[in-house]
Amino acid sequence: MSLASSTEPRPIPEHFNEEIQDLHLEYTYDNGPASSTEPRQAPEHFEEELLDVHLEYTYNNGWKYQFWVPNHERVVYSIHGGPMAGRTNFQTAYYQRIREKLWQMSWVEETGTIVSLVMDLNELRITTFICFSKGHWDFPEKAHGWKQDDLTQWRELSKIGNSTTERHVIPEQAKVDKMYKGRGDLPEIDMNWPTL
Repeated sequence: MSLASSTEPRPIPEHFNEEIQDLHLEYTYDNGPASSTEPRQAPEHFEEELLDVHLEYTYNNGWKYQFWVPNHERVVYSIHGGPMAGRTNFQTAYYQRIREKLWQMSWVEETGTIVSLVMDLNELRITTFICFSKGHWDFPEKAHGWKQDDLTQWRELSKIGNSTTERHVIPEQAKVDKMYKGRGDLPEIDMNWPTL
């Protein structure tokens, strides 16, 4: 769905009325780093639950992805199905543990796309919220390839359209097809390589 079409009626998610509707929360954030440029410590339980995990998964819409968690500051991924198929990338990622074996991972791409996903390692499910930039969504073939070869072209996609209002929003869920340790066929990365 695009932000432009967000007024179109959408089906109510299962269990919404009994679990979420009219819920009011007040909360306080824990203290974290003052900025994204400060060194970050690995979140508690990261090493035993998420370090070196590799997931291959298929979204309900049929798109196929895989990612590997090489450390607490990066993610390496590849896309095998859907309009973005043919893209291999790595990003500066932010990991948060929600509870045992339930993690959130978020990042901003050089294309202007914003990704946040929740990994349920017990249920082998992924829930994702993606805000594609106009350039990334309208010209997906320009975002294919490998970052080290195509970074300049990918950055140009972030300059197309209004980054505040012209986005293609996709909330989607996936079933994990395989979970294992190690990078598999994904590339090794250098922590000194730029991510944005």
